[in-house]
Amino acid sequence: MSGPRAAVLVLAALLALAIPAAGYGPRDPRSERIIEAQLIWRLGDELNLSEQQIARIFPRIRALKELRIELGRRKVTLHRELRELIQQQPRNEEEIQARINELEQLRAQIERRRERILREISAVLTVEQRAQFALIAETFEAETIRLLEEVRQLVERRRQ
Repeated sequence: MSGPRAAVLVLAALLALAIPAAGYGPRDPRSERIIEAQLIWRLGDELNLSEQQIARIFPRIRALKELRIELGRRKVTLHRELRELIQQQPRNEEEIQARINELEQLRAQIERRRERILREISAVLTVEQRAQFALIAETFEAETIRLLEEVRQLVERRRQ
């Protein structure tokens, strides 16, 4: 596996780093494919990963994506439970505190796992690739949201 094909595999997986778990409703597979394609193109263009790097990074990127999804699902549940507990009269302070503690523990646990995976990815990259990867991870989400909004507006204008 070489060139663009290898880059496509790794870059699709790297999507997990850039988009945080929002935990909002069902996902749109078409939008996710668009986002993945954008990330694939960008990482392939900027990181120039070897086949060996791709093989070592891909499973870790997949693990990050799963971690992000897990956090999103569990946060939605905990947020819903907290809202329900807050609205109850009389309020059960102990239950509310228990959910807050659970949410804080979840965030800490997920962050520890995320940091471990990122260290494993970093160990595979050169210093220059790590720098590029960090820059991409920091800006990709905002740039993608902006791009998707532009596309949405273009589609709306064409419909009119």
